[in-house]
Amino acid sequence: MAGKAAKTQRLGTHDWLAGALETLGREGVIGVRVENLARSMGVTKGSFYHHFKDKEELINRLREHWESEMTDKIDAHLSHLHGKPAQQLLAFLEVIAKTNRYDAAMRAWALHDERVATAVRRVDRKRLKYVRDLFLRMGFPADQAEMRSRMSYCYVVGECTTLAEETTLKSRLEDIRLRHEFLTGWRATVTGSPS
Repeated sequence: MAGKAAKTQRLGTHDWLAGALETLGREGVIGVRVENLARSMGVTKGSFYHHFKDKEELINRLREHWESEMTDKIDAHLSHLHGKPAQQLLAFLEVIAKTNRYDAAMRAWALHDERVATAVRRVDRKRLKYVRDLFLRMGFPADQAEMRSRMSYCYVVGECTTLAEETTLKSRLEDIRLRHEFLTGWRATVTGSPS
């Protein structure tokens, strides 16, 4: 019991949000329950109530957490990548494919919660703008950049949301590289470097 108490003291708000996001990805919003989270994290519910007033606050903060993790933090990470816009685009699309379980869960949740739907739309707009800007930096005219950004982004989101259980991450990443080459004219090796 002392081990649990010590662990409870070390958990912060971010730990609870990260745990809730993992649970959301595995079980959907129905699995995001205080008792369920505490059990999966190996702590008591007391730690939860130290950081959140109630489950409703956790749910509200979880939407914000997902939005930040899936846009702002990804953008910050990718902005440190040096190289061509095509390399940045490939890295971005690969990140989306690797985090698809969160996207799929958020999109399913959004069907029943307008606040989540609004957050999903904001994330989609930010991501599409990021992708469109990369195509513009590659030198494509505005109308082509718009079309290519939608094809790139919508395909990876749609595939991750609807076909994730029928395909492996490895095969989705291979498909992303092939579509990326088709839309950009830039060929990448498995590591994303020019061939």
